[in-house]
Amino acid sequence: MKVSTFFLFFLLVANWSFSQSNGKVEDHQLTLNFLLPGVVYEHGISNNSTITAEATIGLAYRDSDFFDSGFGIYPIGKVQYRHYYNFQRRLEKGKNISRNTGNYIAPMLAVQGGKAVVGDLDYASDYFGGIGAVYGLQRTGRKGLSFRFEVGPAYFFDELDNDFGLFMALKLGWVVNKKK
Repeated sequence: MKVSTFFLFFLLVANWSFSQSNGKVEDHQLTLNFLLPGVVYEHGISNNSTITAEATIGLAYRDSDFFDSGFGIYPIGKVQYRHYYNFQRRLEKGKNISRNTGNYIAPMLAVQGGKAVVGDLDYASDYFGGIGAVYGLQRTGRKGLSFRFEVGPAYFFDELDNDFGLFMALKLGWVVNKKK
């Protein structure tokens, strides 16, 4: 009972402290990624929070003397609940927050297929998954060019193994929506 009371208290304090910003996320935002081709959709659910869904592809290449060489293109899906926490500070400094330009924390879930959609490099597992929390920063320029970096601890799993590790993503893309 003490744990659930503490957890409820923590959620209430976190919600109060995170809601102290006057910034506002975009209601809907669509971003096309270039580095690993894909699409990201962000849907605003409060002044500082979004639900984000991402579909992208992963590339792998193996050149080996001991195993068969090959390459593969794999589908990857990811969902996040992003909380942008520094909008007010950015506004006070005269900085941009449009197109969800800011820093965020986000619990996330990612799933990748283990069988190549294109290519001949298949993994022993049919899928890979990861669940964790990331710290991220997202910057979008006036013309819509978007940069995103996120990193954090994650628990990775498949049908054969599981382990803790570090999740890291670097994205470069273009925001399709017009600036508000």
